[in-house]
Amino acid sequence: MLAKVLKEQQPLFYHALENACMHNRITNAYLLSGPHGTLKHEAAILFAQSIFCEKQQGIACQECNTCHRVESQEFTDMVILDGSTNAISKDDLDQIQERFSKTALESNSGHRVYIIENIENASISAQNSMLKFLEEPSSGVIAILTTDNIDRILPTIVSRCTLIPFLPLQEEYLLAQAKENGVPDTDAYFVSHLCKDITQMKDFADSSNYEKIQMMFRQYYNLAGDRDELLVDYDISYRSSEKDTSKAKKDNITILNGFFDFMLLFAHDIICNHTQGPKWYTQLIQQEIHNQTKYGELIIILQEQKDKVNRFNDLNLLMDQTFYRLEEFNHEHGM
Repeated sequence: MLAKVLKEQQPLFYHALENACMHNRITNAYLLSGPHGTLKHEAAILFAQSIFCEKQQGIACQECNTCHRVESQEFTDMVILDGSTNAISKDDLDQIQERFSKTALESNSGHRVYIIENIENASISAQNSMLKFLEEPSSGVIAILTTDNIDRILPTIVSRCTLIPFLPLQEEYLLAQAKENGVPDTDAYFVSHLCKDITQMKDFADSSNYEKIQMMFRQYYNLAGDRDELLVDYDISYRSSEKDTSKAKKDNITILNGFFDFMLLFAHDIICNHTQGPKWYTQLIQQEIHNQTKYGELIIILQEQKDKVNRFNDLNLLMDQTFYRLEEFNHEHGM
């Protein structure tokens, strides 16, 4: 059950929820903050279920009709806005305020809940409207906000919420989820590190982007193609050549981020002498283990380059810079 998973993976959230519901200490606003894919959406739903559950006090039963309707977003006294796909406007917030200015329609407790996911993608005017809503909350109205990037939220909003941080999910759990979701064993180790969203692991494993990421890594270590030709091959074969399309830009960002994450994973495994994954990968680790101390410096280079991957930077120029730095590093260390 979801409650059990959250208790294991996000114990801080679970115990905060349990305490709030058991002792009737639910405040008017919560902010669930942490990296993408850390079960914040699932936690927000469980929170709403626990508020409305018709069978018990405390953590929701997740089995009653009300719990099922909350999960399917069909409960009248709950509204969800998803800022992960579309920006949240002031009108969106105003509509919630208008709707919740009225009394509860179904909740016996009089509670009404609105969940706003990725609140950092709300416009400044929307965040200011949210701030007013938080400063003057209507009786029984509870806000559950989630964010992948708390630094993009107005500090005044953060200060008016009960902040619950979410930690990255445990590696063993992610690996198990990758396999459970149908990712082949040969790819499960990589996918569980490159894709942190459990719901997208299988699609990611089946995507051409993942294939390109793995091919770039293998070529860099001369397992499939020549490292000296990787920069040219990236421009010709790996990156999307479509111009000025949002999908092409998103794909290219995914490919570069994935390449850096793959390289960082490999460097980490060498430093920690961690041999997991398919045979070709563990053999490569053994070949490079004598360079263990040098990979700490490589991690710094890779992380600095990865931090520059965004839609505002020229990705081709970034790749040129990356290969220049990597080749300079390899020449300096005889790698």
